Amino acid sequence: MADWIVVADASKAVVYLQDRIEGVFEEVMDLAHPEARLKASELTSDVLRIPEISDPRHTENQRFARDIIGRIRHALDTNEIRGFYLAAPPQFLGLLREVMDDHLRKALYRDLDKNLSGASHSEVIAAFA
Repeated sequence: MADWIVVADASKAVVYLQDRIEGVFEEVMDLAHPEARLKASELTSDVLRIPEISDPRHTENQRFARDIIGRIRHALDTNEIRGFYLAAPPQFLGLLREVMDDHLRKALYRDLDKNLSGASHSEVIAAFA
């Protein structure tokens, strides 16, 4: 059974499938979150312009973190993968960790608080070697 390496930031995530036994390392999923690039004022509706209780950008980042973790959970639950590695900038990695439950934490082999977005395949592999 293979593992995933998930490289993410607030605007995108790339998921690689790694099977060391078969020597496979390939990109299997690319998730985009264009809302991360919007200004905070563009994330709120004119109708809902009330004093902000929370930062809309933070809320969008949390939503994307939940989406990423949900996809990992589905892959684990359907036995598509055995476990996963995770790399993200420190602040986004914190959001990803917040939405993980014990089942996911046990399946997490290693996480890196490093922005590997835009890194080459070989740089991603080297980061987890």
